[in-house]
Amino acid sequence: MKRFFCFFLMLGSVLITEAQNTITAPNLGDLPLWSPERNRNNRKTEGSPFLLKQFVNATIYLDRNKAIANIPANLDLENNEIVVLDEKKKLFAISVPVYRVVFEDETTGQERTVLSGLPAIDKQTEKSYYELLHPGKTNLLKVITLYWSESRAYHEAVPTRKYEQSPTYYIYNDSRGMIKLPKSPQDIPVAINAQQAGKLSKLVQEHQLNLKTETDLIKLMDLYNTSDY
Repeated sequence: MKRFFCFFLMLGSVLITEAQNTITAPNLGDLPLWSPERNRNNRKTEGSPFLLKQFVNATIYLDRNKAIANIPANLDLENNEIVVLDEKKKLFAISVPVYRVVFEDETTGQERTVLSGLPAIDKQTEKSYYELLHPGKTNLLKVITLYWSESRAYHEAVPTRKYEQSPTYYIYNDSRGMIKLPKSPQDIPVAINAQQAGKLSKLVQEHQLNLKTETDLIKLMDLYNTSDY
């Protein structure tokens, strides 16, 4: 199986300010675009190389002072690009790193935020995209590593590419920077705050949190960020 690309989300408190000028018309002419040749029609696929199951309306922040709203968009994990659709459903990629994108997830009714331009860590660069799971004094981030494998049966005219997405979680704040959360649930409280690890472990027990699940990991970060620790 081939490891192809990584997707991230990260947010520091300095990065959550709203843009001063928002363009609400879905005008792709306001975006620096290019038309990539993906050749996805030449193969079958299982799974998805995109963050969202479908393209949804998004507000795209080219920088902190300019936002363009109501653009059908998605995050292409395979190519680490924000991609958009025009009125004829033709796919375009934004040709420069995007400061922030806020997706309107119609499935959950919630917003999902993606950022770039953040400090490099592990194999990620400043051009990598990060998704915010929970903001606060310490932010919870998710990284999706995209794996794919390709095969073709003797009777098939085109190959089948199978995608698998594997998440990794990080925390970030301005004083400590980026920290990768361990896979072992019992080690997570220490990674969040070594001095308060005992209290965090007690919270996990009191609220019966399973830190192997994303939902309960978010709950722990919410408890931590709203505490006096």
